[in-house]
Amino acid sequence: MIDYYSATRPFWLVNLAEQLKTPTLVRVDINVPVVGGRIVEDSLRLRVYGEILGLMAQYAGLVVVAHQGRRGGKDFISLEQHCQALRKYLPKGVEIEFVPFSEMYSERLRERIKSLDTGKILLLDNIRMDEEETKFDPQGSRFISFFKGLVARCVNDAFSVWHRSHTSVMALPYIAETYVGLRSIYELKVLREVLGCRREEAAVIVGGAKMDKAEYLLEIPERMECFTGGLIGQAAARAKGYDLGPENNRVIESKVSPEMFDLIRRAVEKYNIRHPIDFVVRERGEDIVYTLGDVSKARGPIMDIGPETVDRYAEELSGMLVKIRAGPLGVYEEGYANGVNLTRRIAGSGLIFLGGDTTAELARFSLEGAILSSGGVICLGGGAFLHGLAGRHYPSIDLLIGKGKP
Repeated sequence: MIDYYSATRPFWLVNLAEQLKTPTLVRVDINVPVVGGRIVEDSLRLRVYGEILGLMAQYAGLVVVAHQGRRGGKDFISLEQHCQALRKYLPKGVEIEFVPFSEMYSERLRERIKSLDTGKILLLDNIRMDEEETKFDPQGSRFISFFKGLVARCVNDAFSVWHRSHTSVMALPYIAETYVGLRSIYELKVLREVLGCRREEAAVIVGGAKMDKAEYLLEIPERMECFTGGLIGQAAARAKGYDLGPENNRVIESKVSPEMFDLIRRAVEKYNIRHPIDFVVRERGEDIVYTLGDVSKARGPIMDIGPETVDRYAEELSGMLVKIRAGPLGVYEEGYANGVNLTRRIAGSGLIFLGGDTTAELARFSLEGAILSSGGVICLGGGAFLHGLAGRHYPSIDLLIGKGKP
């Protein structure tokens, strides 16, 4: 397993005045929840990167690359709203302008970049609007050919997309001297500290509706105890042979591929992966708690883990030095808060929150300050952090290390 914290040290951005030059190309992650076509502006990601970009812009003009959502999804929108939201986190004297995707790779954009001054930021539109983003080809890359020779430095500060071989992170070392950004260094440090724990001292609680997290269930349990919730927890219970009721069984069949379900089945057979022992089900407008043995009678969707699950998980987690929350355990957007109740029970030093959806849950229930004040940690990387816990490689960082020190 690579110790990326140590391996990336020669590439750290540690002296902004010396390392940054105008213009600097910066890849960040300001992907946030979208409700009714509007971004959730009270987002940790926007605040963190607003403050970091504001700091960097005092030493160089910046060209910022970021994404929002996935093509075809309801949250796949322009970054124009993000630009407006970032303004309130920037210090006085730093200006940010939005560049629509229609201007990407244009002569107009080239000239705007050439005329950048210190204190100026250009936020490019959603990079996932570019079909090249998910099809990295160093020889035929328009991204590389446009920015090479145009920008003086690159900064990869998008730790949360490091597990993907996407053009906007893979291409940077081909364009100019590239550094690992401030936030990414911090999250690598947290990851290294977690990996340094003994197995019996650490646990991860994996939830949410994004099934790509489940792909790590055959690897992470080698390093720590594993608890589940959300759709992943339901799939784990189903893989153990439990009937969750006709509607919930159909949801699992429609959202969990046969290959992923087989992986989950093999994981629960090999490891002591905990799944919920009761659920909150919405039936005819009411919330009803079903035990695992009775949920086959449910005639509505599972909305949350149940109170007995909260008690069981809290008891088992109380002795852990590290407790990682990775993904919501219920439909928090609609007020289902047993995941939050569990968080309150296990709060304190060693509690780590991962990713956008998990941190959005904290914001909705005004828990962010309490977590940080009590010694907890909030990381922006979700899938990328789990990727590292599983001992897998970060392609863009392997490429950077392989190309040598700037």
